[in-house]
Amino acid sequence: MSIRHSLVLAAALGLAVAVPASAQDKTPPAKKPAPAMDHAAMHAEHMKQMEGGKADAAAWKELDAYHMLMMATWHPAKDKNDLAPTRAKIGEMVTAAKAVAASKAPAACQKPALAKAQAGLAGETQKVQALVTSKADDAALKAAMKGLHDAFEVLEEGCNTGMKH
Repeated sequence: MSIRHSLVLAAALGLAVAVPASAQDKTPPAKKPAPAMDHAAMHAEHMKQMEGGKADAAAWKELDAYHMLMMATWHPAKDKNDLAPTRAKIGEMVTAAKAVAASKAPAACQKPALAKAQAGLAGETQKVQALVTSKADDAALKAAMKGLHDAFEVLEEGCNTGMKH
């Protein structure tokens, strides 16, 4: 009887068996898949850091506020085809985008490409608002939200505010 058969029999009988190291399987254990990215948890951690005064020096409160709205609208649209949050919050998003445009960017964000993205965020958000106002279908609104999210990410990633996806 082979060692493998002996182990199978012992396991079936509920017996513990000591196996010499030379007889043990040399196959490395399978790696566990990386956990799925939990955007809400990452954002909660960022907010906790902000409250504790540990946030990156480049923190930008107006952009963070816009990000909260983007997270509440884009992720349901992208993940579940749920455009109701976008329709409900688009007025707040326009107001927040205007606040981003009017705010002074942190020093780390004062680059020409980022200044252009900052200035254009309100207009891009108003385009989505126009679609909501005109009762555009979900497909058109989702496509516009993707474009708005992409425009927002220019600021988010370029400023390194710590609010990464």
